[in-house]
Amino acid sequence: MFFLSALQVYLMAIGANLTFSTASMFFSIFSTRFSPVWMGTVKVALATVAFVIAMFLSGQTNSVPWSVVALLFFSGLGGLCGGDIFLFKAYTTLGAGRTLVMFSFEPLFLGIYGYFFLNQLFTVNQILAVLCMVICIYIFMLERSKLHGSWDFRSFFWAFSGIILDAVGVMMTRSAYEIAPQMETFQANIIRCIGALFGFLLVSPKIYLQFPKDLFRLNTKDKIIIFGACVGGCFISLTLYLAALKHAHVGTLSAIAITGPVWVAMLESIYYKRLPNRYLVGAFVFFLMGFYLMVIA
Repeated sequence: MFFLSALQVYLMAIGANLTFSTASMFFSIFSTRFSPVWMGTVKVALATVAFVIAMFLSGQTNSVPWSVVALLFFSGLGGLCGGDIFLFKAYTTLGAGRTLVMFSFEPLFLGIYGYFFLNQLFTVNQILAVLCMVICIYIFMLERSKLHGSWDFRSFFWAFSGIILDAVGVMMTRSAYEIAPQMETFQANIIRCIGALFGFLLVSPKIYLQFPKDLFRLNTKDKIIIFGACVGGCFISLTLYLAALKHAHVGTLSAIAITGPVWVAMLESIYYKRLPNRYLVGAFVFFLMGFYLMVIA
């Protein structure tokens, strides 16, 4: 029974990573076409509708303490709103593949946080993983310098800001589950989405008047793509990930994050009909080394 439970958690986490990674490529396209705030708002708004429908169809609701509601609300405000805005901003310049490579080093940021604020020691493997991460990022910055004549520090600042905000959101969500283990996944997602929607309203008060008009003007193909990306990249991925997060050790889930950048890099090569360049290949080598040291060795 334990093996089956572990297998289910593993498959849910992989499913979450693959659906989010696939959707990220299209988030990148529409963030460039419109704006990161527009894409984030559409993504969360459509997912919220799906979560509400799913909650009522499942009939699974439990009483949740106000302290947990507050944790999830601010988790959504920071992680789903602020984190997505910065990540989508990075998508528009770095692309989804390169951004997700850096995003997969999120456990290192949690480790650095633990070292400075929780008095947790850094292992030799973690130190070496940090070195691999630095080399990986340097390769991407070198690529930007060769292509555009600039190191483009802003794009990497956006990516790191998104990673940090998402990590904080994950920690707050896990804390909410620790306080209220009876809480259902759909409930947690709805509260987080409400927090994110409130954040988008603060950032751009007119966004809720604008994005329905923009969606209506899209052709049928684009409507299907954006609907599928939002449902897959937010509703399905968050449902699977939070269900896995509720039952699994956070460190175990970190190992599965490797599937994201590898998958989206392959999809980008197929979609854009071009092979990965030497910079991306070199960065992947150090990414794999760092990831091995970070969560496997």
